Amino acid sequence: MRRGSSSGRATATRPSSRWSSAISPPRGGATATRPSCRARSPFMCATTTWSAPTEPGCTTATSTSSIIIRRSRAESSRSERRGGRVEERGTGATDMRNWLNGRRDLARVAALGLAMVAVVAVAAQETDPTDGKRAYRFEELTDGVWFATGTGAMTTMSNSLVIVNDDHAMLVDTSVTPAAARKLVAEIADEITDLPIRYVFNTHFHFDHAHGNQIFDDDVEIVGHDYVRTQFLADSPNQRTNRSFTAGTRQQVEQLKERVAAATDASERSQLELNLRITEAHLNALAETRVKAPNVTYNDTMTIVKGDREIQLHYPGRGHTAGDTLVFLPEEKIVFTGDFFVGSPGANGLPYMGDGFVHEWPASLDRLKALDFDTIVPGHGNPFQEREQIDHLQAYLRDLWNQASKLRADGVSAEDAAGRIDLSAHAAHYGDRARSADPRAVVRIYEVLQILHPM
Repeated sequence: MRRGSSSGRATATRPSSRWSSAISPPRGGATATRPSCRARSPFMCATTTWSAPTEPGCTTATSTSSIIIRRSRAESSRSERRGGRVEERGTGATDMRNWLNGRRDLARVAALGLAMVAVVAVAAQETDPTDGKRAYRFEELTDGVWFATGTGAMTTMSNSLVIVNDDHAMLVDTSVTPAAARKLVAEIADEITDLPIRYVFNTHFHFDHAHGNQIFDDDVEIVGHDYVRTQFLADSPNQRTNRSFTAGTRQQVEQLKERVAAATDASERSQLELNLRITEAHLNALAETRVKAPNVTYNDTMTIVKGDREIQLHYPGRGHTAGDTLVFLPEEKIVFTGDFFVGSPGANGLPYMGDGFVHEWPASLDRLKALDFDTIVPGHGNPFQEREQIDHLQAYLRDLWNQASKLRADGVSAEDAAGRIDLSAHAAHYGDRARSADPRAVVRIYEVLQILHPM
């Protein structure tokens, strides 16, 4: 496992004003360091302290209990003003009463601690349906660079990348919920490295890639494009894309319960019960999600160098969203594309377009082409090396945009246009998904067209 020097230099650091910019090498650099974590990872703290399940980490409950203890000790020797005189506590019978009160306070603190530990344990069961199974599969792409994807044992929804350096690790994308992120970090510690994660990179703002941010302490650098921070601060959990993918989860749970009750085949019933357990856990995990925005942002490019490991962040232009990031390792010739490009051969190669800029996306993909990479790691699907997949997506996007634009000009509604658009010319690359357009993509195209060409 290759690890860089602990004296690595970062060319961009936490902005001092509004977190709005970061500095890339041509514009000057600054050394950025962070104290080492006291545990193997930020998540590990939650397993050894009295943290509430909605606030993973070590700070809140630990601070509360220590304050209570300090308060009970202070009260045993405090001065209390009565009737114009100062009465000193802590002598004679008063001292015994205070000692007993202190013992009761400590007992209450201990009981509170046990109760909070129990809450954490119950919450872990409610959001972790894996029953001891691995939630992630890891594949080492090259020395110290690992691909992470879900096994199906719990809802994870997207891929991640783990980069191991000399004295710390980096994580690209934090999964769909804090529960999934906690599981990811724990399994990284078990299977890859017990070094603390000090850098997190968000490829874009969508929930399935960044809603695990909250499990990381504030001393972890969470890095993303300026637009990602803007979206998180604008209450991204209530935005359309997040709602469209999560609003039906409770209904899925109820439907699965009905199917379990109606199942007569034992094997089918067992599988349905497993699906129900996973979906219920995901519903609970969604409820504990609290969006945490990047604390380091950049606008165009950013480079971090740790020893002999160089990590470049590139904003390719508007595409999947207005703030996509390509995480590029130039020496290893690996690029993690998030959902900007998920061009795995087959039906999985078409990205979601509901927040996209379909008319600009093909040109933005040219910036991806300009990088000297051998392996693409997408946000969904498996790593691959077929660069021609970029050409296929560019052609698909241009065709979709042109057909949707013409139908809108002819007065056809977005809903009707989705059924009339014919993308079968791309079926060789995208299968049945190419036979018609995703209605959400067409609605988005109409929105952009309304801005460009109001009607």
